Amino acid sequence: MKIFYRHLTALSLALLLPAIALGDAKSDAYEFAKQGIEAAKKKEWDKAIGFFQKAVKADPKEADNFNNLGLAYKGAGKMDEAVKAFSEGIEAEPNNSAAYVNRGVIYTTQQKNDKAIEDLDKAIKLKPDSTAAFRFRAFAHLQMKNYNKAVEDYDVVVKEKPDDDAVLDRRAFAYWNMKEYDKSIADYTTIIKTKPQAKEGYLNRSYVYELKGDFDNGIADCDKVLSLDPNNEDAKTRKVRLEYKRHAANTTPTPTPTPRPRRTLPPDNTPTPRKG
Repeated sequence: MKIFYRHLTALSLALLLPAIALGDAKSDAYEFAKQGIEAAKKKEWDKAIGFFQKAVKADPKEADNFNNLGLAYKGAGKMDEAVKAFSEGIEAEPNNSAAYVNRGVIYTTQQKNDKAIEDLDKAIKLKPDSTAAFRFRAFAHLQMKNYNKAVEDYDVVVKEKPDDDAVLDRRAFAYWNMKEYDKSIADYTTIIKTKPQAKEGYLNRSYVYELKGDFDNGIADCDKVLSLDPNNEDAKTRKVRLEYKRHAANTTPTPTPTPRPRRTLPPDNTPTPRKG
């Protein structure tokens, strides 16, 4: 299973919105931020960056202006500039938990997981109910193969968002690496219940069934995928493999003959005859 970043952007963009509520409606910074947010919603990143730069100049003491600028840089794929903006936001407001979360998110995309965890630890210390901080710290632990710690953080997120498929998917991945197969299957089953027409849940669950040795249920999941997508190569290949393993498990092995003990011969000093 691959670990994707597909869910990072949507969560980060949501952090743009507080700047509207927190800003002064009469200030230039607020107006620039408002225009920048509108541009960001349309993914017009260069335009958004320009507006947020103006907001930062108008009010350099407001961390949310730097947060917005950093998020726009992230949307534009300019990760180093994003880190710089978030760092400047932290300098402006050292207790701004969102700035630490945002910078931590960038570090996870750059595989700088130690730095990410350091930032996300700080965010949680400042705001213990920050679901975003727990979510991305879990992801950093997941990338570092710290599966137990990842599960602990995902548990916190699941309590707040029990139907978040992305979180359940990653916790299931952590469980199967911990060989907690039943727990992994339970998470995939929850995902399947919310998205019964999505193939990925069945494919992932079939793999965990295979690891568990439950070939019948693994084959059933492959059949479900093929009913949704008859040409799905992953399901076809896995079903063949599962059927082979099931057959092998149900076949009585041919007894292996007991090897005849080798005789112990006395030393023979007679030279071995040679041909020719």
